[in-house]
Amino acid sequence: MSVVFRTQLPQIDKTEFIVQVDALGAESRPVIITQNEYMRRMKDMSKFQAGMGFYGQMPNSFNLVLNSDHPLVKKVLDDSESATAEALKPIMAELKGLEARLAAIRQVQDKKKYDEVTQEEKDMKAEAENAVQAEKDKKTAIIADYAKGNSIVHQLIDLALLQNGMLKGESLDRFLKRSIELIKA
Repeated sequence: MSVVFRTQLPQIDKTEFIVQVDALGAESRPVIITQNEYMRRMKDMSKFQAGMGFYGQMPNSFNLVLNSDHPLVKKVLDDSESATAEALKPIMAELKGLEARLAAIRQVQDKKKYDEVTQEEKDMKAEAENAVQAEKDKKTAIIADYAKGNSIVHQLIDLALLQNGMLKGESLDRFLKRSIELIKA
């Protein structure tokens, strides 16, 4: 559900985003960015206290909260599901089978002590995990391709970034151009 937005987040130096979905009411903003208060304080303190320098090295962490009750977010997610359903159908079927195979392998190996598991069994588990991850990557790529062309996704993310003073330079220029195009439409 949140993959549509997660795949379109900008790459900002020393910044990571955690996407979460919450029901905040239809009248609340569609996308909100918040920062973990504890980490923000520790990073601020690291500037003044020598022993806390490692906090200054850590990336800034922000939560991007999608309001699942907002009509725009619902529309984007519904459109995403309908636009990608046909392409995702074979991937989801394959993924379901691979996950069942992986679960069976894990169940067998969990009954054994670590040193009783043969190298062949370990390889079989690793191969199954890689196959599951490959299918998940295909799924993400299809959703990301859809989201890449969806101007509402980009507009909502940019509005949240703008609200927090994080939209600058070329990104701000693209936002302004997109805003004009959306108003014309």
